[in-house]
Amino acid sequence: MLVYRAVPEDDDHRRAYRRLLRYAFALEDGPDWEDRSHEQPAAFEPRGLYERADDSDLDAIEEANRAPVSTPDSEDGRPPDAGNLDPASLVVCGGLFDFRLHVRDAWRPVGGVTAVASPPERRRRGHVGGLLDGMHAELRARDVAFAALWPFSHPFYARFGYGRVGDRVVHEFPPSALDTPAATPADGEGALRELTTDDVDALSRLYEASASEPLALRRSADWWRLRVFRSFSEERFVYGWVDSSGELRSYLAYHAESDGEGRRLVVDDWGATDDEAFRHLLAFLRNHDSQVATVRLRASDASLLDRLADPDDATTEIKPGPMVRVIDVKAALSGLATTAEETETAPVVVRVRDARHDWNDGTFEVGVDDGLTTCRRLDEGNGRDGHEADERVSIDIGALSRLVVGARSTRELSRLGSVDGDDGALARLDALLPKEDPEPYLREHF
Repeated sequence: MLVYRAVPEDDDHRRAYRRLLRYAFALEDGPDWEDRSHEQPAAFEPRGLYERADDSDLDAIEEANRAPVSTPDSEDGRPPDAGNLDPASLVVCGGLFDFRLHVRDAWRPVGGVTAVASPPERRRRGHVGGLLDGMHAELRARDVAFAALWPFSHPFYARFGYGRVGDRVVHEFPPSALDTPAATPADGEGALRELTTDDVDALSRLYEASASEPLALRRSADWWRLRVFRSFSEERFVYGWVDSSGELRSYLAYHAESDGEGRRLVVDDWGATDDEAFRHLLAFLRNHDSQVATVRLRASDASLLDRLADPDDATTEIKPGPMVRVIDVKAALSGLATTAEETETAPVVVRVRDARHDWNDGTFEVGVDDGLTTCRRLDEGNGRDGHEADERVSIDIGALSRLVVGARSTRELSRLGSVDGDDGALARLDALLPKEDPEPYLREHF
């Protein structure tokens, strides 16, 4: 039987954990890989499913490869650690980040699901689904209503209730393409300078002023240090433009890579408080024309093409974005900022389909009170105040997840076949949860 546990900090358990990750994400390193630990942000917590030979821990075991919920006596919703289990009994692993993301004008707790890995001899047995079930149950017990992840396969995680949000636009172009007035700063004062981790406070202020889009992450100091100034394998260059008053107004983090077509400068992260500050970054990139053949930069839209001398010089791709899941429907749909008026928008009865979690699979009433959404669960088949509902919406959990964070409108999801309902109910749900502008964009890869 399988049990859901926190991975202990002792060397043997962490080595077993890293071995699964190494095989899953660095197969080319071969079996004689060098075991090196990487410092993680404090918000990261490793999890795993462990195999045990007995079923004495009835509170922690479910049937048929489905992960247990967190033990009910846990004060904070977290599972016990696997200290009393053999490290070699780890069959699938993952990790959770304790994030705060910007969801409809408020910072909401979000569980960042990452580092999901299982060895080939354990695959296709439902173990990953069991691990996710355990993670979702834990997050719910911790009052976290959302989860997010970067998938290796969107269809794979769609099976577990995740919906795609925030697609990325990736541009690659020669630096000389930025030799245009639209990419040239008007203010010759100030200076670009290399930044260090001593500049994290200034970077945090800049980021908070510039990253206001839906799904923006509230970054911690150790996130800057461990996930911006470096990646898992290497340090990054970080430069910023400081204006004449000494204020840091833009930054970019980048690294260089080479292939058969030459060297490429890859911008891993960037931010700017205003257009002038962004132009200074573009001029900085242009000045690498003697060192690199191309620059690669990702953004939330294709507007960078307007600044290039010839947009045909750029290769521009739209890449599917991360995925989000509603962990608890009632909690997720309560207290969201909405422009819908209570007097003009009647509550909507929503039938939610969630094949993984019974606590979500049912009928809910969504309304508005004093500028915030309300949500309560109804008995199956009944509408408001116990009366049969003539107007309702039926939606699967993946589509609902996209709707709640503002990635798609109810009408768009209806055209995709993910939502059913009469016109009046669809219109009211659209009024309660309109599509966000700008669209959600999660910058951080984890």
